[in-house]
Amino acid sequence: MIIQSSYGALAYSGISASSAQRQEGRTVPAAIAAPAKNADQVSLSAAGKTLAASAVTSTQARTPAQEKLIMAASSDRASADKIAYDMAITPSTIFYNISDVGGGEEVNKLSTSGRIIDDGFKDRFNSEASVIDAQRRAIYESEKAKGTDPLQILSMMIDFTNSQSADYLEATGWGWRGSSSPG
Repeated sequence: MIIQSSYGALAYSGISASSAQRQEGRTVPAAIAAPAKNADQVSLSAAGKTLAASAVTSTQARTPAQEKLIMAASSDRASADKIAYDMAITPSTIFYNISDVGGGEEVNKLSTSGRIIDDGFKDRFNSEASVIDAQRRAIYESEKAKGTDPLQILSMMIDFTNSQSADYLEATGWGWRGSSSPG
């Protein structure tokens, strides 16, 4: 399981140039990019670099529906605040395809892809989802306390959720763009 800081450099796509520098193809805060003199230097192992690179490539762009939601919320601050709040407090859940379920059969097919999942997948999802839900709520609460515009908070939470694992996105149906058809 990967636990990310709720304020990680990759979670926010809108870091300004004055507070960030480009380093090895990533935007990082200036305090991280330029270590202080006399500070210990830390480097990533090959496995760490691979994991970090995969985290960048697993981030999906906003879907047209997400863009439409942001556009609709942009005309009304109260609506943006309500949508952001609801997103912050709503727990992640697996969406199942129940079309083939009759009497007493196990529900184990994802509605997005038709993929059959087992208890191990459900356990991993629940562990990952609890961390993601806590981080999304922390983003909302900290940004709300700072007085950040609700539309910007909503955008941050959408981008944060889009940066989660492919399994999480597939299970929740969050912006699902899979190429396989249910079946």
